[in-house]
Amino acid sequence: MASRIVLNTISYHGHGAIENIVPELTARGYTKAFVCSDPDLIKFGVTKKVTDLLDAANFAYSVYSEIKPNPTIQNVQDGVAAFKAAGADCIVTIGGGSSMDTAKAIGIIINNPEFADVRSLEGVAPTKKHAVFTIAVPTTAGTAAEVTINYVITDVEKKRKFVCVDTNDIPEIAVVDPDMMSSMPKGLTAATGMDALTHAIEGYITKGHCTISD
Repeated sequence: MASRIVLNTISYHGHGAIENIVPELTARGYTKAFVCSDPDLIKFGVTKKVTDLLDAANFAYSVYSEIKPNPTIQNVQDGVAAFKAAGADCIVTIGGGSSMDTAKAIGIIINNPEFADVRSLEGVAPTKKHAVFTIAVPTTAGTAAEVTINYVITDVEKKRKFVCVDTNDIPEIAVVDPDMMSSMPKGLTAATGMDALTHAIEGYITKGHCTISD
């Protein structure tokens, strides 16, 4: 059975990994970042660890934080409008799965406006262009949203969630810095740690294993 592994172009890991965000953006000629992060991360100063770096480099950015724990179609559409209004040309998403899922959908729709209804992205959508250049910075362990091609959106009207699978949505760069996770509550740390362990066990016992998953 053939296996398919889709990876980021670049992944940074370890203490101080976030120091690479600004150099990666400037090296590519980007000029304004659309920072996606949830209200709690902003409230507790986690997002600030990244925006401080942008400030220090005089790199322009706009923050979008209208993100719910289970991002909705409206969250995504509001984010698309906010991205356009900001005049941004790249995305830096900071948070857990919700922030990253929202950013993925926004990035896809900006470059593939025919999917603006969001619902049409369900399943394996036939998008033609890769999402807006994105750097994903996780603040939890377990979801792996920064390195996957999946995202989940909530359809409030129909009271359901739907999964989107698209190789065009994977962030070009993942920045996994433990300093971004150190301020998580103990309960959340334990829960997401168990999530990460579960994924590792799945990779160990699945019949679909391959050299990389091993």
